[in-house]
Amino acid sequence: MNSQSLANRATPELIDRQRKSLKAEQHLTELLDAMPEYVMLLNENRQILFANKTLEKFCEEQGTSGVVGLRPGEALSCETALTEALGCGTGEACNLCGALESVLAAMQGNPSSRDCQIHRQTTRSPTDLDLRVWGSALSWKPGQFILVVAADIGQAKRRQVLERLFFHDILNTAGTVNQIADLLLRGIIDFDSAKNDLWQASQMLVREIKGQSDLFEAENDELQVDFGLVLVRDLLESVTVLYRNSEMGLGRRIVIREQTPGLLLLSDGALLTRVLGNLLKNALEASHPGETVTLGCRRQETDIVLWCHNEGVLTKEVQAQVFRNCFSTKGAGRGVGTYGIKLLSEKYLQGRVEFVSSLEAGTVFTLTFPIAPQSGASLQHPARS
Repeated sequence: MNSQSLANRATPELIDRQRKSLKAEQHLTELLDAMPEYVMLLNENRQILFANKTLEKFCEEQGTSGVVGLRPGEALSCETALTEALGCGTGEACNLCGALESVLAAMQGNPSSRDCQIHRQTTRSPTDLDLRVWGSALSWKPGQFILVVAADIGQAKRRQVLERLFFHDILNTAGTVNQIADLLLRGIIDFDSAKNDLWQASQMLVREIKGQSDLFEAENDELQVDFGLVLVRDLLESVTVLYRNSEMGLGRRIVIREQTPGLLLLSDGALLTRVLGNLLKNALEASHPGETVTLGCRRQETDIVLWCHNEGVLTKEVQAQVFRNCFSTKGAGRGVGTYGIKLLSEKYLQGRVEFVSSLEAGTVFTLTFPIAPQSGASLQHPARS
């Protein structure tokens, strides 16, 4: 289907006649209203003729009312749909939209199901909406329609990513312990020179395993965090030791800026270690042998800023998707690192994650956390970093 046909819309008069004929079918509308998923009936131009109560309530809560005549992306406040002059389905990014694929397949008489992540711009704030979308042609007395059913799979998907992130990190840490042990067995290093690094790596592994219950108890978008005093310099050094001996650290230098001050931060040391470790890991994987990855921190008014710099540059395409769930430049199933960094930092640690990437500056990711988190964070034993 070409871009012009995707842009065509029915006249308001035709939409009004189609909608009235549907509203007269009481049994159909009552059935769709009883469904807990987001349900809509579309005309041949992909415009909404009927939205069930679940969808209407969701749209109203997000600041969109009166969805009749809109297309699905417009009703759901998709950023691309709202910024494209011709609306939903006509932008370049729409070529990768699972919801559009499902609707177009249904219009060809092929029932289908696709997953879709919509980056939304609402009156509240930008947010991602993860949906599983089913599309099917529907013949009813008033005519031919496209039945679209969408289920929010965001919580299940986020939980899956958290679990993958956790086991991914455990394997990385266990690999470091194994590598140090292998070097000892082959006599490449002696015990005195390796014992501190081995202790640090084993401690990291124990912390990862103990953190399992936290990740598996993440219910209703809430993870119980354990706030305590974290010595930021110790955090940087422990993460540096861990990845200096890892496979990705071989041939690359990890440097902590000498002027890094000794700062204290009230945070969850285990989660913060996981976040910084993944940030360092990504930087190492993006670096070539002989290059340097630099860590540092600074105080900025009432915040502590942790940062990680590498010499590589992200392409514009990667920059636009870097925090997307399951997006990765390294292949399928690998896209949890930056998504996990943002999720843990912003959802649970009250922080903010940002980055800049240019030929002049390289790539710098910054983690900004309040020195004193908002009320609700309980102070526990110090230095769990």
